[in-house]
Amino acid sequence: MFYSDIHIVVSKMNECAKQNIPFLFAFNFDLNEALFIEDPSDQTEILFQTTLGGNSRPAAALTKKIGNIEFHSEPFDDYKRRFNIVKHALQRGDSFLVNLTSRTPVSTNLSIKEIFDSTDAPYRLYVPERFVCFSPERFVFIQEDGTISTDPMKGTIDASLPNAEETILSNPKETAEHATVVDLLRNDISMNASNVHVARYRYITLIKGQEKSILQVSSEIKGQLSADWRSKVGDIILDMLPAGSISGAPKNSTVATIKKAEATERGFYTGVFGYYDGKSLDSGVLIRFIEQDADGNLYFRSGGGITAKSDVKSEYEEVKQKIYLPTMEPKFSEVICVRDGEPQHVGYHIQRMNRTTSHFFGLDIEVPDLSKKIPDNAKKGKYKCRIVYGKEIESIEFSPYEAKTRKSVAIVEDDAIDYTYKSTNRDDLKRLVAKAGTDDVIIIRNGMVTDASYCNVVFEDADGGLFTPEETLLNGTCRQRLLDNGIIKMRKIRREDIHLYSHIYFINAMMDINECQKMDVKDIQMVF
Repeated sequence: MFYSDIHIVVSKMNECAKQNIPFLFAFNFDLNEALFIEDPSDQTEILFQTTLGGNSRPAAALTKKIGNIEFHSEPFDDYKRRFNIVKHALQRGDSFLVNLTSRTPVSTNLSIKEIFDSTDAPYRLYVPERFVCFSPERFVFIQEDGTISTDPMKGTIDASLPNAEETILSNPKETAEHATVVDLLRNDISMNASNVHVARYRYITLIKGQEKSILQVSSEIKGQLSADWRSKVGDIILDMLPAGSISGAPKNSTVATIKKAEATERGFYTGVFGYYDGKSLDSGVLIRFIEQDADGNLYFRSGGGITAKSDVKSEYEEVKQKIYLPTMEPKFSEVICVRDGEPQHVGYHIQRMNRTTSHFFGLDIEVPDLSKKIPDNAKKGKYKCRIVYGKEIESIEFSPYEAKTRKSVAIVEDDAIDYTYKSTNRDDLKRLVAKAGTDDVIIIRNGMVTDASYCNVVFEDADGGLFTPEETLLNGTCRQRLLDNGIIKMRKIRREDIHLYSHIYFINAMMDINECQKMDVKDIQMVF
């Protein structure tokens, strides 16, 4: 999997690509360690995502409260000392662009696996107990027809600043630095490609973070590889390493300056990784990177380009700007029944929404008077009002309600599933339904009955008593109201207890106990 001789990985890449066999690869910055996994989707230890796919789920909103994430930035004087080493090299003419990086201690309640699961970026890589990367920057993309392209990023600014886009695009230092990197990458691609040209120059990308957003300046460079590019794809990638955007120019002398100024190996930080899907290859630069040391301590790695015109205070601030987690802000939904133009049981829904926003954001949410939002066509009959919200309400939609009839229901087990809050991300619930191959499922967690995939359940015994499982995934508003009114009671219901009941009801905000589907328990399928 990991190799100290990178040429072994180069050879494996060439051989697999020639045979159209998918693979995952990575090279560290110092080119003394590389990763290679054939058919990487068949394993789940190392997780990855690219624009061509991967073996992980798309980034999901965190299902736990994010505590204080603290970044203990390098003291300015320490950065200045390292900056001056680079500046002297630039003044001597050893380099005309140097990428200088920092190692920032991180304190957080998240593991690097949780960071991987929740970060939103085009290129993500997770190696257990070593590092996680959530990179916005492409290294190279090679299409099936041999078209090769790269999108170097150089130039960053806080998106919240007034006239941020105009400011970054008009900055002379940033303009010169970007032009240098574009020229360097154009030359790198030209080593193996023809018709190399700049397809797009200095376009802006908005990158959203947990607490802030930044604007990143990029360009797109394209060329054409020979028809036999697969048989030498490893060599093509190696020829371009280390990546120009995170080293500098000229490369050899610049790398020597970097090693002197940083005085520590970067490891896989600022290396590259990529995925070949059997037809095309996509790869990313390993930036926006958190590494884990042998003691479990976490460090955020970030950096920026230094030129002879660079100001130490400005560069120090840019490095700090790049320290962020692009986590997906949790999104939640609330479904409210509207009958003949009247929203039903709104108080229960607002109570649940406030419980959610209080937990995740430490605030209550403002819910408008829904009766004033109902369109004329939704004032007759039964309609569903769906509210999507995070820190604030994002959308309110009304649609006619059509009850779903379950023809098949299976019992499934999942001890790890968590749906305490009504998240818009229902991937785990959908996965269980897909696994069973039925219309719905009853979910068993740690031997206890919980809920169906989008309903709470109520069991009826031989005496007509109505009982809802004490162990619920999500406390529905209908369930809570029926409990408050004494119509149903809570009871611990184990998997082996199901057969003691005659019928099961599927209730939610849209289907009360007197109108929901009722199913004979004996019709429920076996455990999957």
